[in-house]
Amino acid sequence: MRALLVEDDFPTARSVEIALSLEGIECDTFAMGEQGVEVAMFHDYDIIILDLHLEDMDGCDAILRIRSAKVKAPILILSGITATERKVKGLGFGADDYMTKPFNRSELIARIQAVIRRSKGHPDSVIEIGKLRVNLDNRTVEINGVVLHLTCKEYSILEMLISRPGCTLAKEVF
Repeated sequence: MRALLVEDDFPTARSVEIALSLEGIECDTFAMGEQGVEVAMFHDYDIIILDLHLEDMDGCDAILRIRSAKVKAPILILSGITATERKVKGLGFGADDYMTKPFNRSELIARIQAVIRRSKGHPDSVIEIGKLRVNLDNRTVEINGVVLHLTCKEYSILEMLISRPGCTLAKEVF
């Protein structure tokens, strides 16, 4: 899985990067909204995590530009702004979820997994194809009830393939 993080606060960005890497999620991080919007338009991400208070632009404007460019990746707002009207505005502009700072690492990961799962049309965290069973929340794989021990890279490739049935993926994606 790949995430795009647009966060101008270095300690927060680093904390999110560490949380994602512990889950085997690759993360591209940008401090400027303009950079984040450009990268979101030209790369395929499983999720975009975005702060509302960016140095060069308002996060809601970034969301609007990303959605106007027909980017389908789900967007999770991670912001210190707790005002209800800002949450409503961000969700109305096209964000899929909103989480306030400071955040709990476990909750952040759970929300990311849930948003990605919903965006890929899998309301359940378990996908079964024939004898293969993949639990997206626990990151476990079984065949005929026997647990397979996969490397992070192997699991990421399997997850990408199983989450996009019928799609052709270029080797550069992996």
